[in-house]
Amino acid sequence: MITNAPVRQHSRHKRHEPAITSTEIDNYYNKETVEISVDPATMAQKFLEQGRNADAERLFLSALDEKLERLGEEHPETEKCLEDVCSFYMNFGRHQLALEFAESLLRIRSLTTSPIDDVYNKTVEQLASIYEKIDKPDAAESLYRFLITLQEELMGADNLGMVFALNRLAECYTRQNEFLPALPLYERALAVEEAAYGPFAVETNNTLTELARVYQALGKTDKAAEILKRQVIILESVHGPNGLSVASCLAKMAEVFEQAGNKTEAEALYLRVTSIYEEAYGANSGTVQLMRRKVDQMRMDRARQQQSGFVAMTPPMASTVLGVW
Repeated sequence: MITNAPVRQHSRHKRHEPAITSTEIDNYYNKETVEISVDPATMAQKFLEQGRNADAERLFLSALDEKLERLGEEHPETEKCLEDVCSFYMNFGRHQLALEFAESLLRIRSLTTSPIDDVYNKTVEQLASIYEKIDKPDAAESLYRFLITLQEELMGADNLGMVFALNRLAECYTRQNEFLPALPLYERALAVEEAAYGPFAVETNNTLTELARVYQALGKTDKAAEILKRQVIILESVHGPNGLSVASCLAKMAEVFEQAGNKTEAEALYLRVTSIYEEAYGANSGTVQLMRRKVDQMRMDRARQQQSGFVAMTPPMASTVLGVW
C-alpha cells in the first residue's frame, strides 16, 4: 500500500441531510405515501448546480457513509463516492479536507487495481496534486517515485506506460523551479516515446515542449533550439507552415536565440511570427502590435551597440501601433 490512511469509519461524518427518501402525493383514488429511491450523490450534484454547497457537502458525505456501510470499501460505487468527495473539496480549494479521502481512495485502489491501470495513475496524480497544494511537494515526489518503481517492476523500464509517471514527477520538480532533477526524467520519457513512435511523431510534442523549457532554464540554449527546431517540423506537418501553434513554437525559439545572444536569428524568427499572427488576427491586433514593438526594440538595441552610444528612440507612427507605445 502506498499510503497509511486509516480505514474510514462510515459514521464519522453523519449529518442531518435534507429529507429526500419519501413524499406524500394525492391521487384521484386515495392518499398514499410513495417511497422513492434517490441516490444522495445524485441529489448532491443537483444541489451543487444550484449553489447549495453546504447541502451538497452533507449529501456527498452521506452517500459515502451509506456505500461504506452497505457495500464496503472495495466496491466501485464506494470508490466513486470517494472520488466525488475529493473533487468537491478540491474544486473549492479545501485541499486539507480532501487529503483524508484521497489517501483512502489510493489505499483502496492499491488493492482493487494495478499500478499500470489508468485509474490508478489518475488517483496517484490527484493525491500528489493535493500534497503540492498543502505545501508537501516532497510527499508528491515520493509518491511518483514509488509509482515509477512499481511500474518498472511490472512493465519494464522502457515501456511506453512509464511516460505518464516520468513526466508527472518531472513536473513536480519544475513547479518548484528545480530543473536539474527534471532533466533526466524528460529525456528518459522522450527516449521511450521516440522508440515507440519515432523522433518526429506528434505524440512526442508535449514532452518536447517541456524538455525545451528545462534546457532553456538551465542555460542549455543549443539543446533547447535543437528541440524546438524538431518541434516546428512536427507542428508544420500537422498544421501547415502558418499554423498558430507553429508561430508559438517559433516565438519560443526566438527567445532562446535572443538568450544566447543570436539577435539576428531571433529577429528573423520574430518577423515570421508577426507575419503568421497578422494573417490570423489582422494587422491591428494587439498580438501583432506586441510582436512589432519587440522587433523595433531589438533593432534599436542593435543600433545602439553598433554606434557604441546613445541612439534617439523615435516612436513608430501612431497609425502603426494604434496610438500606443
